[in-house]
Amino acid sequence: MRQDVILQTKIRPPLPRDNGIARDRLARRLTEALNGRLTLVCAPAGFGKTTLLSQWARQSPAPVAWFSIDETDDDLMKFWRTFVRSVAPFVSPALPERLEPLLLAYPNATIRSILDILLSELEEKAPDRLAIVLDDYHSLTDASIHDSLAYAIDHLPDRVHLTISSRTEPPVSTAKWNARGQRLDLSAKQLSFTPEETGRFCRDSAGLALSDERIGQLMRWTEGWAASLQLISLRLSEHDDPERFFDQYRGDDRNLMQYLFEEVFGHLPGELRTFLLRTSALSRFDAPACDALALTGNAGRVLEELRKRNLLLSPLDDAGIWYRYHHLLSLFLRNRLQAEEPGLWPELNRLAALHFAGRGLMDEAIEHALAAGDSAMAAGLLAGHVQTVLRNGELATLLRWMGQLPPEAVPHSLALLHSFVLIVTGQFERARAELSRLERVAEGLEGDDAREIQSGLFFVKINLAFSTGDYDQWYAYAERLPDMLPKSPIFYYLNYNTNEPLVRRTVFGLRGEQPPGIEAISHRIVSILDSRGWGHSLFAQYIVQSVAEGYYEWDRLRDGEELLRRVEPVARRQRIGGLFVPNRIMLSRLRWAEGNREGAFEALEEAAEEVRDYPDADHWLSVLGAARAYLQIREGNLAQTEKELNRLRLQPEKPTLFRVMEYTTLARLLGARRKEKEALQLLETLMRLNKREGSLIGMAEVAALRALIEAQRGYRGAAFGYLEQALDIGRPNGYVRTFLDEGAPMLSLLRQYRDYRLKQRTGLAGEPEEAALGYVSDLLARFAPKEPPIDRAALPEPLTAKERAVLLEAVRGAVNREIAERLHLTEGTVKVYLSRVYAKLGVSSRIQALHRAEELRLFELE
Repeated sequence: MRQDVILQTKIRPPLPRDNGIARDRLARRLTEALNGRLTLVCAPAGFGKTTLLSQWARQSPAPVAWFSIDETDDDLMKFWRTFVRSVAPFVSPALPERLEPLLLAYPNATIRSILDILLSELEEKAPDRLAIVLDDYHSLTDASIHDSLAYAIDHLPDRVHLTISSRTEPPVSTAKWNARGQRLDLSAKQLSFTPEETGRFCRDSAGLALSDERIGQLMRWTEGWAASLQLISLRLSEHDDPERFFDQYRGDDRNLMQYLFEEVFGHLPGELRTFLLRTSALSRFDAPACDALALTGNAGRVLEELRKRNLLLSPLDDAGIWYRYHHLLSLFLRNRLQAEEPGLWPELNRLAALHFAGRGLMDEAIEHALAAGDSAMAAGLLAGHVQTVLRNGELATLLRWMGQLPPEAVPHSLALLHSFVLIVTGQFERARAELSRLERVAEGLEGDDAREIQSGLFFVKINLAFSTGDYDQWYAYAERLPDMLPKSPIFYYLNYNTNEPLVRRTVFGLRGEQPPGIEAISHRIVSILDSRGWGHSLFAQYIVQSVAEGYYEWDRLRDGEELLRRVEPVARRQRIGGLFVPNRIMLSRLRWAEGNREGAFEALEEAAEEVRDYPDADHWLSVLGAARAYLQIREGNLAQTEKELNRLRLQPEKPTLFRVMEYTTLARLLGARRKEKEALQLLETLMRLNKREGSLIGMAEVAALRALIEAQRGYRGAAFGYLEQALDIGRPNGYVRTFLDEGAPMLSLLRQYRDYRLKQRTGLAGEPEEAALGYVSDLLARFAPKEPPIDRAALPEPLTAKERAVLLEAVRGAVNREIAERLHLTEGTVKVYLSRVYAKLGVSSRIQALHRAEELRLFELE
C-alpha cells in the first residue's frame, strides 16, 4: 500500500498551472482524433507536451486515463500493471484485482495472452469513448514493452483511443494506422507557440505588456519553444528594466536554455538556490522528502514559493502534495550541483534512500542507493525487497538492479536469485557463468556459509537442467553434495502455478513435454529433497504433482495415484490453488479411467468446497466447474453440461488461454450438440493460443478434438490430418490418455487411420513410418479391455448384427445420411435402428449410446 503513494502520482494527469495558456487549436485536434486509433505527440523536451495533454485531459469530452512513465517503468510487468491501474477507474474498480493473478502468471504465460484478457475487459466495460495517455514514453527501452504495446494497439476496441507523448518517435509499429487515416501526429512545429499564443502568454501568464515588436523578438529567439518562452518571461517579470534585457540579449547564445537558467537561477535568493540544488536528486518529491535532503525543515513553504514563481515546478496531484521539476530544470540543477559540489551528489542520494526506505517506498529507496554508489546499502535494501519484486514478476527491474551491483557486494542468496532469474528469462549462458562463479566461491568457504550456497546452487541448477535438458551436468553436481544442507525458504517455497488447471501446462511442467530421462531425474531430485527433510517444500510437491500427471498420461494409473496421495495433504494444508486444484482434477480423471465415476465427481465437489475461501477462489471454481462439465459430457449428460458451462459465462468468440479448460470443454459440448462449425472455429482459436504459448499438451488435445469433430462431419481427410498432428506431438512424449480418454470415437478413428496408412504403404516402409504405425498400434492395443469383456447376452435383448453395424458407423462419426449410404438403407430406417439401439442400451441419446457401448465393449468384436 505504501508504494501506492507513488503510483497515484503516475496515474493522474498533472495539475495544469492556474495561469497557463489554453492551447485551444491543439485541444480541438486531440478531440477530433478520438475517432481514430492513435495520437503521437513527439517533440524535444520543453515543447509543452505534458502541459498540453494535462490541459486537454481535464476538458476532453471523453474520460482520460493517464500514465506518467519514467525510467523505473522499463519493466514489462511493471509497465502493464501500472497501465491496468490507470484504466481501472474508467473500466472497473476490480480490474487490477482480476488481472493481477494473470500478470503473476508471467512468464508461464506470454504477455499477449495476458493482454487478450485486458483487451476483452476494455471491449466489454470501457465507456463509449475512452482516451488513454502514455506520457514520456521515451523513458522506455525494453523491446518487449514496445512489441506488446504494438499488439495492444492493433487489437484495441474501436472506442478506445491511445495517445503517446514522447521526445522521439516511439519504436512501436504503428505505420498501418497512419496509412488508414487512424493516426494523428503532433510534432514540435505544431506544438510551437504561435505569435498570438506568445502574446497571450506574456500578457495573461507573465503579466507583461509587450509590444508586437518585442513579441516578434521573442518568437525569433525561442521559435515558439514553450520552456524557453516561460524562462524569458520569468526573467522579464523580475527584471528592473525589461527593455534593457531586450537590448542586452540578442538571442545569439549557443545554448539558449543554459543562458536562461543561469539568468533565472543567478537572481534567486541563496536559500532558494540551495534548496533547488539539494532536492534536484529527487525524481518526484513531497515536502517530507525535500526536508530529508534540504535539511531546512520548511520545505512546504519553499515549495509553495516555487509554485508561485512558476519556476518549472510541476504538481503531480490535485492536492499539491507531490511535485517534480521540469526535465530541463532538473538536468540544469544536477549539472550545476556536480560542477559546484561533486561530492554532494552521493550523499544526497544516500539521504533520499534512507528517507524512502523509512516510508516503505522501496523501489525509490533502491534507485537512490544505486545512484549514491552505495552498493552495500542497495544490496541490503534489495535483499529485504526481493520477494516483493519476484512476486510481482518484475524480473527486468531485478536484473537491472543486479547489473549495477559489483558481485562482491551481493549476498550469496541474492546472487543465486540473480542466476535463477537469468534462467527464467532464457539467459542460460549468463546463468551458467554466474553459477560457475558461485561454485568457486563456495569452494573457498567452510561451514554454514558454504552449505548455504550449495543449497541454493542445488535448487538453481535443477531449474537450469529442466530448462535446458542438460541433466548430466546436474547429476554430476548432485553427486558431490554433502548429506545435509540447510533449507532456503526463498528457493523452496516459490509458487510455480497461479492459474493453470494442470501443472503439466506450466513452464515448470515443461508445457506437456515428457522427454526421455524426465522420470529418472525427477525421482532423483525428490529423493534428495526427502533425504534432507525438504520433501514438503512447494518445490518438491510441484515436481511430484508434475510426475503424477505424467504417469496418468502414460496410463500408469497406480503410479500416478500414489504420487497424488502424497501431494494432496501438503497442497491442502498450504492452501495453494495452483497445486491443490490440479491434484484433485487429476484424481477425478484417474478415478474415471478406473471406472469409479461417482468417485470422480466426488473429488471435484470436495475440491470446490475447499477452495471457496481461497484468495483466488473465483478462478479455481471456474476451472473445477469446467472439469465437472468435462465428465458430464463423457457421461452423455449434455443438458447438465450446458447448465454447468452457462454458469461460467463463456464467450465463444473471445476465448482466452487463462480459461483453456473452460473453452475446450465448451468446444466438446458444441461438437456433441452437432454444432461442428462453431466447435471447429473455437478450436482453431484455441490452437493458435496454445501454439503461441508452446503448450504441447494443449495442442495435442485440441488437434485430437478437431480430428474427432471432422470425422463426425464425415470429412475423413481433414480428420486424419488433425489426428496426425496429435500423434506427432504424442509419440515422442509417450502420450496415451490424450487418446484413450476420447473413448470409442477415437478408437474407431485410429482404426480407420491405421487401415488407411497400411493401404497407402508401398514397398518397404521407412523407419519413421514404421514408428508412427507402431505408436498407433500400441494405442489401439491399450483400448483393449483389461478384464474379460461383459457378455453381450447380459443385455436384456442383445443387439442384432445390423443394429451393431448402425451403431458402429455412428461411433465412427457418420451422420444418418452417410450411415444410410454405407449400409444401403434409407435415413428413416437408420433412425428406426438407432431408436431400437437406444431402447436396448437403456439410453436416450447418441452420446449416451456410445458411452454405454464402450462400457459393454461391444466393438471389441469388430
